[in-house]
Amino acid sequence: MIGKLLTWIKLVHHLMRKEFRQTFRDRAMLRVIFVVPVIQLIVLSYAMTTDLKNVRISVFDEDRTKESRRLEQSFFQNETFIPGRNAANASELAASLSSGEADLTLWIPRGYAADLAAGRPVRVGIAVDGENSNSAARAAGYAEAVVRQEAQRVLDERLLRHPERQPHLIEPISRFFYNPELISQHYMVPAILVVLITVISAMLTGMAVVREKEIGTLEQLMVTPLTSGQIIAGKLLPFAMIACAELTFATTVAVFWFGVPVVGSLWLFAVCAVIYLLVTLGGGLLASTVSETQQQAMLTVWFFLMFAIMTSGVFYPIENMPDWIYYMTYANPMRFFMEITRGIFLKGSQLADILPALLPLFIMGVVTFGAAVLRFQKRVA
Repeated sequence: MIGKLLTWIKLVHHLMRKEFRQTFRDRAMLRVIFVVPVIQLIVLSYAMTTDLKNVRISVFDEDRTKESRRLEQSFFQNETFIPGRNAANASELAASLSSGEADLTLWIPRGYAADLAAGRPVRVGIAVDGENSNSAARAAGYAEAVVRQEAQRVLDERLLRHPERQPHLIEPISRFFYNPELISQHYMVPAILVVLITVISAMLTGMAVVREKEIGTLEQLMVTPLTSGQIIAGKLLPFAMIACAELTFATTVAVFWFGVPVVGSLWLFAVCAVIYLLVTLGGGLLASTVSETQQQAMLTVWFFLMFAIMTSGVFYPIENMPDWIYYMTYANPMRFFMEITRGIFLKGSQLADILPALLPLFIMGVVTFGAAVLRFQKRVA
């Protein structure tokens, strides 16, 4: 029994060595393995940000007082807002928004300072370019917050001059959990790790068997003493090891370069990644068995990757999607691994917390990998 097992491992080891040599001898494949993930990790981590910065704001200051200029300057205390073209009248203010010269406009009406001094209600006009609903809503919220802070500062100054007047204020206190500084990279970089391991493992596996078909070496493998199980193990294990090495490198960069916190267990994350590899490796192998050329295999894998990425929650919460798409996401394994990865990185989720996502992921892995192995064995037979 032990002798048969050692023989099985020895044959698979020889096939793995051949696969590694063939992979690392292909310069195009080396670029896919080593260069593309690094570029994707660096560029996407900076590009896929939801931070609100450089919102251009045009101001029409009809009051032209010290108080109105102080309100205007309060918008430029950080990188959220940058000055746009100031307007001389209401028409120019509206034109700056419609022409795209400004993302947000601020109108300070005449009598602003006088109303503040008299304690009368003061209103300022804020108009936002709503083309991008997400950033527009956030820009409007930030602008309203700046105005409220300025109003609070004016009120505090009045209280210092007239302490006997104690208004009754309701002060809201807000707290943010799991990403208290609301840094978008802490949310997006773990998602990029999931995308990287998916693309690398599925793409490489999808092209591996088809490449053997194209160069005619698959028939040579079939006439060797190797069994179909040994061929599958020899083909998939190298790519599984490469995917794990890529994930380890990307996780190191995420933690030490981008400062992404890892609140949970990295060992638990590693176990979940191995389970997820059953899906991606199985999917890649399945695509290679139904394709005759590398182009067909790549297009097949890419078709499913696009669906998986767009419905995984990497960009938008899946809860915001239409009901019929939301229910379709339950067939998407990336959705579950995305939830697991973000939970472990940011929330410190334990096994009990991720079990509702890990269980369907495991079932999908077994089904996909099993179907791929059965189909490959039929082709070999």
